This record gives sequence, structure tokens and C-alpha cells, in this order.
Amino acid sequence: MLSNPHIDGSADTTPVAPWQEAVAEGLARLGWSDSARIEAIASDIAVVTIDAFLDADLAVELAGSATFSLCVVLEGSGRFSARGLPPVEAEAGTAVLFACNGSVSGEDLFRGGRRFRVVDLRFEDSFLIRAGDARLSGLAERCADAGEGGGVFLAGFPAPAVLLQIANDIARTPPSDALGRRLYLHGKAIEALGAAIDALDGVAKGRRAHRPQERERLLRAREILERDFRSNWTIERLAREVGVNEKQLKYGFRDLVGQPVHAYLTALRLDAAAQMLRQGVSVADAAVSVGFGNLSHFSKVFRENKGVSPSRFARLD
Repeated sequence: MLSNPHIDGSADTTPVAPWQEAVAEGLARLGWSDSARIEAIASDIAVVTIDAFLDADLAVELAGSATFSLCVVLEGSGRFSARGLPPVEAEAGTAVLFACNGSVSGEDLFRGGRRFRVVDLRFEDSFLIRAGDARLSGLAERCADAGEGGGVFLAGFPAPAVLLQIANDIARTPPSDALGRRLYLHGKAIEALGAAIDALDGVAKGRRAHRPQERERLLRAREILERDFRSNWTIERLAREVGVNEKQLKYGFRDLVGQPVHAYLTALRLDAAAQMLRQGVSVADAAVSVGFGNLSHFSKVFRENKGVSPSRFARLD
């Protein structure tokens, strides 16, 4: 998985992890160097976010050193591989857990013609050891005798709703050097890893598999919201638009996307408003443009989701 070699905030005091060199090269090949962000939120945890568009399919040969990664694909699709192991097909709603205790190489395929949005969490050995659980600190080692990919673990699985929600929260957290934000991301990263391990252990409850046709319609519902987030979408209207009943949309959307329909719609509107505020658009005009008819309600919801008022957000660097 990929990340940006630039570490925000603590770049002067935090050493660059060995895996970042291969990742930086992969980013450059994809043309995503300016579309990814990595933050060292602790000495042994890094949070990576990627939000990019790829015009055409692109396969990238990658090689790297020891690492432990949890990647959650929020949008886009591809195929991830490591030498000696079966490749993992990943699409929106897929989590990929990767661990290796030495050098490894493989070819990743990114499918073009779409947006690629991913949250990739990196945990160093010191954190895994401190966690005190052999399922983490010994994951790659325990796979050494399992096949040709000795010392390497690669698994893809449907991300439970709680993990998708956490990944969305991380992806939408506005950049800042504030200590409070770093502590927030630190907690979210650990929470995400716990949810992933629970899912792999079969502990997560209540997630059901969606039939291909139902999954396609749920993904279409998400695409409709992203394309036309300014409209006043209701569960009833959106369900009718994509051809599912309201219950299927309500619960299926949350399972697949990690957020309820209205929460996802609100997040889209606020992200668009935030972008407009950065470009100098007034608070009132931004609110109306993204579909909020009440300025005070917009300000309240914006503060709850972004942590600051719209007017203060507009003044942030």
C-alpha cells in the first residue's frame, strides 16, 4: 500500500521508516505524490490518507522492508499482491491487513477511471510488542511455515461497519498540527486495528453478505449522493431511485459504506463547503451552495463535524 514520504508535524524529530522509500517511489509512478498525506501521530504509528484519481489501469511493481499495515479502501478498486501469496482483490468496503518481517516484493494493480480513496495505518514493531498480543507481534512469523510467502501475511476481508466509520472519520479530519487532533487520530488508529482483528477472528457480529445485485445498487446509491449531494435526498426517494426497499438501503448502506445515508450525505456537503471556504467563498454562500437552507443549522453541524466554526475554518492556513 502507498503513502507519502512527507511526514507532517513531527518531521524534524521522527525518523523516516524504511518502508516509506518504496512507497514514495510507488506514489511517484502513480502520479499521486501530491494526493497522499502521512502523519506520524506517535513514534510507532503513522496514518496515511490517499485521495486521488487515476485515468487508466496501472500496475506498479513494489518492493519494501518490514512493515505492518491495515488498509481500508473507501473508494476505488485494485489488486494487491506479495510474492509467494495469492493476490487480494480489493474494492470499496474492503480492508487489507499486510505484515512482513523482512524484504518483500509484489505488483499492485490500480483500476483507472475512478476515484481512489484509502486510509492506510502503519504500526511499528514497538507498538505491536507493547500491545502484548501474539496475534499482532507474531502475525508474520506465524505465517512463515504456511507457504511460499514465508514471513509474510496478506489478507483481505469485508470491513465491518465500525471499521469503515473509523476510516471515514480519519479521512475527513481536517489537517492541523494541533495536539488534540494528533491524540484523536492516535485513538482512531488503535480502534481501527482492534476492529480489524475482531473481524478476522470472527468476533464482529451482525454483518451479512450482500448479493452482487444488491451490492451494485447500494454502491449506485452512494454514487448518486456524491454526484448530487445538494438535493434533498430521503431514504424513500433514494431507495426508489436505485431499486431497493427502504430497509435494504438503510441497513445495507451502513454495512457497505460505514455510515448511515444521511450522515454520509451530510459529510459530503460539509466537505464541499469546507473546500469552498478555503477558496474564499462566504459562509452564507457556501451553506446555500451545498444544500443547507438554514445558516445557523449549517454552522452548528459544521462545528460538530469539523471541530471549528465555518468562519474560523475559513481563516485556517
